[in-house]
Amino acid sequence: MKNDAAKVQEHFHRTAAGFDSIYTGKKSPLGRVLDRVLRWDIQERMRLALEACRPVEGKSVLDLGCGTGRFCFPLARAGAGRVVGVDFAQGMIDRANDLAREERLDDRCTFLYADIMEYRSEEPYDCVLAIGLFDYIQDPRHMLAHLRTLTRGKAIMTFPRSDTWRAPVRKLRLGMLGCPVYFYNRKRIHDYLLMAGFVVKKIQRVGKLYFVEAM
Repeated sequence: MKNDAAKVQEHFHRTAAGFDSIYTGKKSPLGRVLDRVLRWDIQERMRLALEACRPVEGKSVLDLGCGTGRFCFPLARAGAGRVVGVDFAQGMIDRANDLAREERLDDRCTFLYADIMEYRSEEPYDCVLAIGLFDYIQDPRHMLAHLRTLTRGKAIMTFPRSDTWRAPVRKLRLGMLGCPVYFYNRKRIHDYLLMAGFVVKKIQRVGKLYFVEAM
């Protein structure tokens, strides 16, 4: 029987193209309308994350659970000195590398297929992103502690809220697709960040998620 991590890995490997369409808008008219109504917070979290990285010129940036690299490309264009994306879904990394070549950013963006918990860096990064990562981690404490070792500056994260109508619907929908998903309240997030050694700068409600900045 597959463990939860293997189920998440398989799901995102299989659905890489569909996942990417959330950012490109390459969907049916109905799909685009549904995204604007139900997933506007996904676009807003991207805007907030890119804004929180500023000024990014010359900085090193790590995107954990980078998916197809949609956060990495604008940061590279904005002048980040080093941009690395890590994901354990091969389909996501393949798509990210294809896009990097299409965007002519493959000399500035590096995408790695790896288990995030096993990823190491000789030097910590100025900014680390973990956007949409904790949705799929049952116990985030080890991941947060690992993330802390990779960060010498700011950590930018999101966590799905447990107190919304969407939480049980999303849990059921993804469960039917074989992908577990987890939800959080503000106190749990705050306590886990402190346990990992972070100083909490912001926990902001954005639609159905919490947007977090920590140092």
